[in-house]
Amino acid sequence: MKRANNQKPREQNRQKGAAAVEFAIVLPVLVIVLLGTMEVGSIARDYQVLQNAAREGARFSAIPANQMGISQNPSVVLSTIQNRVVVYLQNENITVAAGDVVVDQAYPVQIGGLTVMGSRVTVQYNRPPIFPGAASLIPSLGSLQISGNAVFRNFY
Repeated sequence: MKRANNQKPREQNRQKGAAAVEFAIVLPVLVIVLLGTMEVGSIARDYQVLQNAAREGARFSAIPANQMGISQNPSVVLSTIQNRVVVYLQNENITVAAGDVVVDQAYPVQIGGLTVMGSRVTVQYNRPPIFPGAASLIPSLGSLQISGNAVFRNFY
C-alpha cells in the first residue's frame, strides 16, 4: 500500500475525521439556508397569487353589471365579487374568507388632470410557515400577513 505524501496511516485517519467534523458543523447551516430560501420563494409566490386575485376581483368589480350603487341588492353583488376572489385563491391552494376581501367601488383614480372612480380590491392573507419547526430556529419564519391590492377604472 502506497502512502500519500509520506503520511502515516494515523494521520490519514485524523484527516478523515476532521472532514466529518467540519461537515457536521456546516450541515445545519446549509439546511437552515435551504429552508429559508424555500420559505422566501413560497412567500413571493403567495404574494404574486394574491396580487393576481385582487386584480381579478377589481376587474370583475369594474364592469357595469357589478355596480353596487345601482343594484337592487348591493350585498349580493359584493358577495359575488368577494366569492370570485376566494375561488381564484382556492384554485391556487390559498384559503381566505370572504371577509378578508375588501371591495371599494368609489376609489378615486387620477388620470392626467381628471379624477374618475375605480374599483379597489384588497385581499388579506395570514400565511402559515411551510416548515413550522423551522420557525423556532428562525423567528421571522412565523406566521406572516400578506396582502394583495389592485385598482381598475370603473367602466360605468
